[in-house]
Amino acid sequence: MPSKNAKAIAVYQFLTEAENQNQTFTLEEVAKISGWSLRTVNTYRSKKWHSFLRNVDSGYKCSGISKISEDVFLRIQGQRIHIEGDILRPRFSLNVDSLVDKARESALLGVQIYNNPLISFRTPGYVVQMIIAYTALFHAVFERKGIEYWYKNINGTPKIIDSDKHAWDISECIKTYYGSNVLPEAENLKFFINIRNKIEHRFIPILDLAFSGKYQALLMNFESLLITEFGTYFALGANLALALQLSTFSQEQQTVLRKIQTTEYDAIKKYSAEYDAQLPHEITQSLHYSFRAFLIPKIGNHAKSADIAIEFISYDPANPEEMEKYEKQVAFIREKQVQVANQGKLKPKAVVTKVKEKTGIGFTINQHTNAWKLYKIRSRTRTPQGCKPEYCQFDDAFKDFIYTEEWVDFLCKKVNNPEEFERIKKYRDQ
Repeated sequence: MPSKNAKAIAVYQFLTEAENQNQTFTLEEVAKISGWSLRTVNTYRSKKWHSFLRNVDSGYKCSGISKISEDVFLRIQGQRIHIEGDILRPRFSLNVDSLVDKARESALLGVQIYNNPLISFRTPGYVVQMIIAYTALFHAVFERKGIEYWYKNINGTPKIIDSDKHAWDISECIKTYYGSNVLPEAENLKFFINIRNKIEHRFIPILDLAFSGKYQALLMNFESLLITEFGTYFALGANLALALQLSTFSQEQQTVLRKIQTTEYDAIKKYSAEYDAQLPHEITQSLHYSFRAFLIPKIGNHAKSADIAIEFISYDPANPEEMEKYEKQVAFIREKQVQVANQGKLKPKAVVTKVKEKTGIGFTINQHTNAWKLYKIRSRTRTPQGCKPEYCQFDDAFKDFIYTEEWVDFLCKKVNNPEEFERIKKYRDQ
C-alpha cells in the first residue's frame, strides 16, 4: 500500500532534482508527478512552497529546497496555514534532539564566558563548557546511529551511576569516533582534555593569550562536526558576533606576561611543548589543530566594501604566495621593528638548550652532532649543498650552519622516543 506521504515525497524529489539541474518546470508537471489536481498544486504553491518556488517567463524554478531534508519538507507540507519558526529544524529522536541542544548551548555558553571582558577566569570556563559540548555532541551521534555509548560490567550489563547508565567520557568518545586515525581535530580536542585536568584548581589567565589559536580551532572544529553530523541548521554563526578586539594589553596582563617564565607556569608550558613535539609536523601546522589568521585593518570606507567591520583571512600554508602578500600588509601596519639577520634561526648550543627545556631530558652538543649526521640534514663540509632547508641553512657570511625551530621540534620528537634517542647516542661515523 502506498505511503500517505507518497505524493509529497514525489514532489520533494522532483523539486530537488529540478533545483540541482537548474531546470524550469510547470505546475502541470508537478501535478502529473504527484497525482494531485492542478488546483491543489496551485494552492500548495502559494501557501506552502512559496519560499522555494519563483516565477520565471516559462514556468517556475526552485531554490533552497535542496538545503532541507525530506522530513522537513513533509512537516512543512503538514502545516495547516502558517509555518512555525523552527519548522526548518531537522528532527531526530527526543534523546538526540536533547543532546544536540545541550551541545550547542554548552558551546555558546563557553564562547560567552571567553568573550566576557568582566571575567578573568575565562580559560577554565571556556574549556570546561567546550568539553561538555563535545561530549554531548558525540553522544548525540552515537544515539542517532544506535551505538551503545555507556560503560558495561563484566557480564555485559550497563554500569549504573545515580540510577542512570554511565555514559562514555570524552576520551572514550574520541577513541570510538575517530578510531586510530591521527587527525588534527582529534589532537586539538585531546590537548584540551589534559589542559582541563591540569588547570582545574589553578588560576592562569595567561593561557587566554598563549593558546588562543587552539581555542579558536576547538570552536571551529566543533561547529564543523555539528554541521557534518546534523546539518547546517545548527550552525553557531547566527548566534555569534565577532568579539571586539583591543590593540594593547592592560598593565595587569603585561605583569602576567612577564611572569610567564616563572615556575608557576612551567608545568603547563612543558606539557604544551611536549604535546606539540610528539605530533607530526603536518598536524601541528594544521588550522584544525591551531587556528591562525591575519587581522588586517581596512583603510577607508567604500561603498563596495563588505558590510562587516573586520574580516578574518585564514592562514593557508598551501598558498605561500598569497600569504606573503598579507605578511607584507601586516608588516606595513604593525610597529616598526629592527631587522635582524637570520632572525629565528639557532646555533647548535641554542638548539640543545631548547630540546632540554621542551623535553626535560638531558641532551648534549655531541648528541646534536650525532643527530644531524644520523638524519643527514646537512653536509659535513661547510657548504650549502645537501642542506634540508626546513631544518638547517648555511650562513654564507659566517660560513657556518644555523638551525630552525622545525629542527628543534624534530629532535624533541626523536628524544622523547627511547629507541630513537638510543640510536642518536650510539651513532658512530661509518
